[in-house]
Amino acid sequence: MGAPKHKWTPEEEEALMDGVLKHGVGKWRFILADPEYSSALHSRSNVDLKDKWRNISVAATCGSRKKVKQDDDNNTKALTILALTNGDDGGQQHFVPGSAPLALSYDRPQDLFTSVDNMILEAINNFEGPLGPDRNSILMYPQVEANMQLNMEQLVTSRLEHLINIETIVKIENRYSISPGYAVAKAIAEAEFAMAEAEVAAREAENAEAKAEAARIFAKAAKNALNAYTATR
Repeated sequence: MGAPKHKWTPEEEEALMDGVLKHGVGKWRFILADPEYSSALHSRSNVDLKDKWRNISVAATCGSRKKVKQDDDNNTKALTILALTNGDDGGQQHFVPGSAPLALSYDRPQDLFTSVDNMILEAINNFEGPLGPDRNSILMYPQVEANMQLNMEQLVTSRLEHLINIETIVKIENRYSISPGYAVAKAIAEAEFAMAEAEVAAREAENAEAKAEAARIFAKAAKNALNAYTATR
């Protein structure tokens, strides 16, 4: 009888999800051989990864709304990866064409999610109309539409849910808008950044003025020295 399997740690789950995003569903051997994930997954086998990915997929797609709220980051990340892999839960031993270019264009999975989140927020901010945009309007936003061939529709949908869960945006009657709390926090952060930039510019101006004054003093001293030398000739 084999040794009992120990419970998966958050680090192992993170490595598995990042590995799936990088290599694709079913590429368990590649994930285990990847130095980026092999350390965290050294005690796991191909079968372990396959079974765990199926469990993560089921939990993310079939879990209750309450459970998703309690474990938002993990479930949302799994949903996002599922969107990129067209919902493959690990039963198929192949990589889905089309998901690789989008996933591999980023050094870290979080960079991909942040990029899509920013596109969504830009689409909402730039929407012209009395009400916020609906999902289709967001998908038709030029920057989003340009990436539609890379499974963006499912990815945008999952990231919209994530942004709602973390209260960055709100959804009312299928229309999306920036959360007032997020808008205020963003305005404050931008104001503080602008003040910091102004302080840096002021210091640079002071330094430039001090250097200019030093150059003037040096030039005057050099001129006086030259005049004194000339007078003695």
